[in-house]
Amino acid sequence: MMKKRFGAVSVIASAALVASALLVPSANAATKTIIVWADEQRGPQLTKLIDGNTTIAPGYKIQVKFFSALTALQSAWDKATSAGGPDVITGPASFASQGAKSGKLAPLPYGALLKSQIPSAGIAAMSFQRKIYGVPLDVDTTAFLWNKALFGASAPTTFKAMVDYYNANKASKGLTGGICALEGTWGSHPILTALGGGAWASKGSNADYSKVLLNSAALKANIKTYLLDASGKSNGFFQWDGCGDAFKAGKIPFANTGAWNFDGIKAAGVNFGLGAVPGLVAGSYGQQWVNYSGAYVTTFASAHGVDLGAKKLVMGWFASPEGQTAMSLASGRPPANRIAAAKITDPNTLGVATAALTGTPQVSPALDDKAGGSNWYDVLGSVYTDIFTKGKDVSATLDAAAAILSKNFADASANL
Repeated sequence: MMKKRFGAVSVIASAALVASALLVPSANAATKTIIVWADEQRGPQLTKLIDGNTTIAPGYKIQVKFFSALTALQSAWDKATSAGGPDVITGPASFASQGAKSGKLAPLPYGALLKSQIPSAGIAAMSFQRKIYGVPLDVDTTAFLWNKALFGASAPTTFKAMVDYYNANKASKGLTGGICALEGTWGSHPILTALGGGAWASKGSNADYSKVLLNSAALKANIKTYLLDASGKSNGFFQWDGCGDAFKAGKIPFANTGAWNFDGIKAAGVNFGLGAVPGLVAGSYGQQWVNYSGAYVTTFASAHGVDLGAKKLVMGWFASPEGQTAMSLASGRPPANRIAAAKITDPNTLGVATAALTGTPQVSPALDDKAGGSNWYDVLGSVYTDIFTKGKDVSATLDAAAAILSKNFADASANL
């Protein structure tokens, strides 16, 4: 029996045809759906921008599903399996390390062009153990706002100036607080650092996880000076839980929040200024967390048979100047892509980008670590409740919290 032989050229041509068939869906192939998960802020924006799109990744239709809050998205993601999980997920940079550890995220290939457009800090935020698991979408940080109708056209120059204004006007103007951290414990970091505290110290530009700042002598003294009254109870100046409506209603003169809340604040009629939380000395500022939100391809996409389309969506649109410009215009957040960032002219978006210069990198694996029993955010929430609601001793409360954090940061630094 004669066997048909193929020459080398024919073999190569055949292989190329097979490869191209894998990369480009045929006209007769059924359109597959790429499921994208997002939170309540980005979800509606993505719905308008890409839901139902069939041109970003030819042969695939994009479907956006969003949840009621970031916590709801996180909970669903924690429980997700290939049976009902997403192909692409958007969320904070902490998803990168979490997804890498759980095996739910697929590493992504970065080419030279993309690396030239994305800041190294953004790539680092999406990385875990030398692999890149996402593309940074925009700068995820907060800025300081003051109500011009209350305080005036110019920003307060010191933290003391804010407290003095609050004490002098709380009765006559019916103020219910002095400064509101709209994002709770995450958004309160510039207030802590303005008072000499924070999470960890720094060695040059690097984090020093061996030194916890939450129980620093400066923070203990400044909490007693600026945030408590003569009896040792809260003076009401610092608010961190459910205070957003009071700021919008003109009952709190100062706030720290992100660009995602600007539209709601403007709709409430607040004429606000934008900057960074003032420190104890004029010209010094608190340090808000600066991170990146990201888009990620899940390992579920491969099981669903849409991994090629999912990577096309993430690497070809979410990471692109065009995609990031569109998302920035919808969200008001500064884009991560350098080319997109150069196109932004909105003053509030630029103001947030400027405020980010005073911030400090948010290292999610350290803040999320629970080796001591609770992570940074839960520890901080308990600290605030104990000191400002229950009236517990400042030094003892902060020392106990720092003991937990010391274990967390040591464990995280050993695994970074």
